[in-house]
Amino acid sequence: MKKYFFLTLILLSIILFASGCVGDLVPVGENTTQNLSAYGFEVFLNNSYDNGTFIPTHTFYLSSNGSAKVVSILENQSVIKIIPLEDLSNQNSDIVSDVVVLGDISNNTNATPENFEYFASMSSPSYINYTISDDVIRGQKYVYINFEEPVTGFVAYTMNTALGQDFVYITTPPSVVRYVLPAGYTTGNSLIGKANPEPNEIYYDSNGRENLVWTNEVTTSSFLSLLGQYSSGNDTSVEPIPKLISVKFYTKDAPRDLTIAAAVLGFVALSVYLRFRNERKKLEKIRNEFESQLYSKKKGNGKN
Repeated sequence: MKKYFFLTLILLSIILFASGCVGDLVPVGENTTQNLSAYGFEVFLNNSYDNGTFIPTHTFYLSSNGSAKVVSILENQSVIKIIPLEDLSNQNSDIVSDVVVLGDISNNTNATPENFEYFASMSSPSYINYTISDDVIRGQKYVYINFEEPVTGFVAYTMNTALGQDFVYITTPPSVVRYVLPAGYTTGNSLIGKANPEPNEIYYDSNGRENLVWTNEVTTSSFLSLLGQYSSGNDTSVEPIPKLISVKFYTKDAPRDLTIAAAVLGFVALSVYLRFRNERKKLEKIRNEFESQLYSKKKGNGKN
């Protein structure tokens, strides 16, 4: 039986290697480029205006190498707060790096589509000073990009992620959030993984990449709102509660490959089981014949 067990393991390894499932689910390290060309500054303003009021818009260009290119469109923003999931296996790496700003001091510009179009067409980064700092609040690490003056325009940065092809982002209210999956990747399979919560919009861009969009994915607790209404202070506003948006993405062939692998593995397991059952029946038959002969011999000796 040992040889059948080892044969099963060898066949399973060959199946997984050939189908590409291991490559789909294991992130591969890759160095990032530290310049303007590393980012795509697209004027994505879908649902970014609510009754004329601009809503910060964040686009995450995901990759399978454990990092994401983030491009935010902001108005009058002096601090970007990032709530990361730390990679315990690589704590020495920078969570946020390669910050690029295409914009202007807020006092010098307005958050109009025309101005954002102009910023996106800039050929060199804006000279706006910033610092990166971090803090731990109630056990959770926060990373801050601090500007010397409020900024309006594009802010891009590279963010290391801890989960490879599982990406998690905690919103900062209010905001429009877009995930752009790598070309050839998808999500939504209930067995392998999908986005949570469900996106408000899913579409494919001109490069064939799947885009997932969430609008205003931030809620305010009704209980906290009630407390704010009855508080004795003059300021009864209650800060909205950040919301977690997660996605598991994989190659479009991954569901098919896993189905094939499972089917072949099931066939191999069934073959081993049938072979084992046949061998067991043969042994039982031999044992029964031996016991029958032994009984007959004892019975014959008893008559003598």
